[in-house]
Amino acid sequence: MKLEIKKVDDKELIIKVFGETHTLGNLLAKSALRHPNVKLAAYSIEHPLEEAFVLRIVTDGSKPASEVLMEVVEGLVKLSDEIVREFKSVLEK
Repeated sequence: MKLEIKKVDDKELIIKVFGETHTLGNLLAKSALRHPNVKLAAYSIEHPLEEAFVLRIVTDGSKPASEVLMEVVEGLVKLSDEIVREFKSVLEK
């Protein structure tokens, strides 16, 4: 995975993620929308043959968009850990 920052300021972050497509783009955008400081979160695929998406997050300004993205990613990591624990507990019976 390669990242390219297109724009970053206090309220907005636009980042291009290479080597990933809809699965990660949708997960990040939908998860960001649940964050209380996010006003807009969306992703787009610039070209259907390119394995890359552009993620845009706009906040209310109380937290930098880059900080919000890190909180979203950390929350997804915790959720993934919980899912793994649950599957292990069920499958080990």
